Amino acid sequence: MCENITLSVREQESLRVRGWKGRAKGKGVRWRMLRDTVSVVSLEWLTSYQVETSMIRIWGLTRKKTKELIEELVEMGDLNVEKDDKTKDMKYHLSPGSVSFWLGPQGLKAIPAGIVQAVSISKRAGPSEA
Repeated sequence: MCENITLSVREQESLRVRGWKGRAKGKGVRWRMLRDTVSVVSLEWLTSYQVETSMIRIWGLTRKKTKELIEELVEMGDLNVEKDDKTKDMKYHLSPGSVSFWLGPQGLKAIPAGIVQAVSISKRAGPSEA
C-alpha cells in the first residue's frame, strides 16, 4: 500500500527550509551566520568579494564581519583557500570533510533556494555593480 508520493517544487523547498531552520535550533545567531557562509561557498569556488556580497544579501552583514567569519572558518579548516593567479583574488570553497557537520546528512541538497539564488546574483554582479 505504499504509494509513490511526489512533492511539488514549492513543497520540496518548504521542507528544505524547515529542515534548515530545524538544524539551527538551539544554536546561536553566530553559528547560523557561519553555516550560511559555509553554504555560500559550498557549491563552487568564490572570491572573497562574491562571498561578502552574498552575505550582505542574506544577512545584511558588513564586508568586515564577513571577512571575520571567513577567517574563522579557514582557521578551523572548514574552508579551503586558493589564490587566483590571473586576478590575484583569494577564492574559497567548503572542505569536503566539513559538509556533513555544517549542512547535515543531506549535504548540498539541504541548502535553501534563497541562498543559492543570492550566490547566483552575486556572481553575476561585478565589483562596480554591487
